[in-house]
Amino acid sequence: MENSEVITRIISKLDLWAVPMDIREFNRQEYREVFPQGTVKTPIGEVKIGKNQFEKMSEKDNGRRRCLIGAMRQTLADPIVIVTEEQDSRKAYLFIKSFKNIEDTQKPDFIMSVVVTIDNTKIAISTYKRKRREVLNKIKRAGIIVYEKTTGPAGRTG
Repeated sequence: MENSEVITRIISKLDLWAVPMDIREFNRQEYREVFPQGTVKTPIGEVKIGKNQFEKMSEKDNGRRRCLIGAMRQTLADPIVIVTEEQDSRKAYLFIKSFKNIEDTQKPDFIMSVVVTIDNTKIAISTYKRKRREVLNKIKRAGIIVYEKTTGPAGRTG
């Protein structure tokens, strides 16, 4: 996608609509509390949480994903944008949301959740932090914008 007006609008929303991250202690009880049914209602329907997500968060990036249990739910349930891309010859949905950065209030943190469809079921297979340029590249290269949030925190529109 090379529509610079759309890309500028989405990046502006990501900058302006960052919210506080739901920080949770990393343990199975918290994980079950956040995902009691193992699913999340999203703007594009119900998404099942992949079976090894807890373990992936524990191990990937030297454990740096452990703080993302709450952010994963927030990103899936209330993304600012959902785009598609081809991954391993199948379509993937990229849910993208921004969060307030505690250390640098001028720069939001970006979280991306990857959702694929397997046997007609949407499954979240990965969630991680991304740098601004990486998010921008994903949006620029996206096949389709599946969803774009229209109202931000406190009713701000964009």
